[in-house]
Amino acid sequence: MMAGSSGKLMVVAVLIYSFLTMAEESIRYGAEMTRLPAGSDIASMGDAGVVLPSRATSALWNPGASPLQQKYEISAEIADLYSGLSRQAVFSAHVPIQGGIGSSVIYMPFFSGSTPYYDSLGGTYQERIRNPALRSDGDPEGYFKNNQHYLVLTIGKLFPFHLPRAPGTGVPLPLEISAGVNFKGFLQTMNPKDVLHLGIGVNADAGLIGRIGLDYDLKEKEVCRNLILGISLRDIISSQIMWINSMQNYREPFKFAQYYGIAYEDISGDLAGNWTIALALEKSQGLSYHGGVEAEFWDAVSFRAGFSGKTPTLGAGFHYRQYFMDYAFRFDEIDLSYIRLTMGVVF
Repeated sequence: MMAGSSGKLMVVAVLIYSFLTMAEESIRYGAEMTRLPAGSDIASMGDAGVVLPSRATSALWNPGASPLQQKYEISAEIADLYSGLSRQAVFSAHVPIQGGIGSSVIYMPFFSGSTPYYDSLGGTYQERIRNPALRSDGDPEGYFKNNQHYLVLTIGKLFPFHLPRAPGTGVPLPLEISAGVNFKGFLQTMNPKDVLHLGIGVNADAGLIGRIGLDYDLKEKEVCRNLILGISLRDIISSQIMWINSMQNYREPFKFAQYYGIAYEDISGDLAGNWTIALALEKSQGLSYHGGVEAEFWDAVSFRAGFSGKTPTLGAGFHYRQYFMDYAFRFDEIDLSYIRLTMGVVF
């Protein structure tokens, strides 16, 4: 018992150390935090997370995922985006509660480091031609930091049912319907010319997942094939990110988005492994299609591939007892994202 507790504490310590090390790095590119992926397993399967309720970070994609997870989880993630132009971290935890209720918390920080600040040029174009003092010399006016913090709190409930079957045809198969809500807070600070610009916003998501059992393994006493349907509505409140000390009282509205998905899960082992196939549709300012496949062998090693819009994604995972590690590689449009690494413990 003491050895198991020591192992869990060691994993948690490694996760926290990795998180703090990431925060000390110099980052030169800011990104839209509310649209960055989270979860290496989902990121490597084409961002089809609306129907992939396997990790605590799944609640970010669909808050209905949280009640489907029956164990405690603590995990941390580091992502090196666009060949080092930016870095992102994710810290997540899941807590199952009695009565089919599940809750999750996800914290996503982004630290920019020192970014050069270039002021707008004075005068008109003709004046700058005549006066060299008005031209840019290529030197920055100064440096500023762009730090972003994104916090998501999830609560959801599972409603279990059983599908009716004719007498003598087998064990009644389960139908699980899970609904959840995300409450989200966003904070961003920038300090160009030593003036603090503060952006604050709050919003919410709603999600629903239906998991239908298709087959039952009498030997293992578990459902071995599932069909999963999901819908997630992100940023359902018509609100804005409000900026303090910004020029012209700048307001940035949240972008409402809809996610729909379907997945097939086969853990019977009949196909030389366990397989998951997921497809999803995102409707925001336009339509984008997402999909991915996961093949798990020896109940320990996973290989993943997918597409997120026009972006190919790859990844792998490994779990041993209660510990797991996932990795994702993405061919992002800006540049290659070589590293997205997640470490966690389930108990």
